Amino acid sequence: MVTSAVILVISCLVAFIMSGVLFVIARNYPKNIHGLRQWYQSSFILALAIPLFLARDLIPDLFSIILANLMILICFMMMNLGTRKFAGAHSRNNNKLLFLFIWTYILLFAWFTYMQPNITMRVVCISLFTTVVSVDQLILVLRKLPNTTGRNMLIVALAGVILTRVVRLGSLALGYDHPTSVFDSSIFQLVFLATPAIMIPLATISYIMLATEKLHQNLEFMNHHDDLTGCFNKKTGIKELEREVNRARRYNHKFSIMMIDLDNFKSINDSYGHLEGDRVLVDFARKAKAAIRETDQLSRFGGDEFLIILPNTSLNEAKLSSERIHQSAKHTRSRPWTVSIGIAEWHGEKDSLDALLTRADRSLYLSKKLGKNQTQIDQEAVLPNAV
Repeated sequence: MVTSAVILVISCLVAFIMSGVLFVIARNYPKNIHGLRQWYQSSFILALAIPLFLARDLIPDLFSIILANLMILICFMMMNLGTRKFAGAHSRNNNKLLFLFIWTYILLFAWFTYMQPNITMRVVCISLFTTVVSVDQLILVLRKLPNTTGRNMLIVALAGVILTRVVRLGSLALGYDHPTSVFDSSIFQLVFLATPAIMIPLATISYIMLATEKLHQNLEFMNHHDDLTGCFNKKTGIKELEREVNRARRYNHKFSIMMIDLDNFKSINDSYGHLEGDRVLVDFARKAKAAIRETDQLSRFGGDEFLIILPNTSLNEAKLSSERIHQSAKHTRSRPWTVSIGIAEWHGEKDSLDALLTRADRSLYLSKKLGKNQTQIDQEAVLPNAV
């Protein structure tokens, strides 16, 4: 009994500490990293449940058995929900099934506590129900989370929890395990109780690593992308253009670029406000991405100016892409917008990045000069053919 009680006390202290660590992280990390609140709440619920087990025979069974074991199940379910939110997976909306799952658990514990007192069946219930929740979480982790150190550590923690419970169920089914109380000193009960003391810190560390990895990904994204439209920012757009120039020189590939400017964008801001202007920019970026290929790269150069890199694309092929962008402007739910587009093609080994951008910008200027809402192509590329 002393050994079991010591293990429970250690597990309680560990759960309190881990919930505090996760609470601090949840308060300080960006709000777009979801699931942290559920993770620290799960550890806190576990920490509150353990004293109820320790008070067995000192307080009513309603609290020391039914409520305590229900809190353990809720702990596992909160961990599952936190992982689901973190992964961006859809929450299970079958409230009737969830209601049935929890109430079946409660009624089974009530039956085997008051009607037919049987600690073996209570151990079976908690082992079986928490295994179901842990397996569901493990499947979610394997399917939805990227292969990182934090994810792999969480897999180990979940696998450890599942394994101990499967072994416990097997030992009960085969008659090797005969629990007499929560403070039973059998090896099966000690391992069963010791699992939280080991797995809670491991799971907490994995959650911290997952959150840190996500934070790093967010910072990387912010460093390379425009925070409003989600396109590449100008710095990254230039780097991608430099890479495309190097590929074109090495492999003698052709490619084209588009310089795009939203027509009369200043008047949209002045007439309807900057929030409406932001909506127009977001709508344009979304429509433009849908109109080009996955291999094409859209960058926001600043304000209402954008650049698109089109690998392995001639002027005529780029013109077709620009027409799709013009067409997409006709189907918008935001403030109506149009764009002027200038297109230039890479001329080969003797060409340069600056010259390419200058030709595209000149074509864009011509598009605006001729009345806007149209596409003009690099005149240097078409004049020789006209001779």
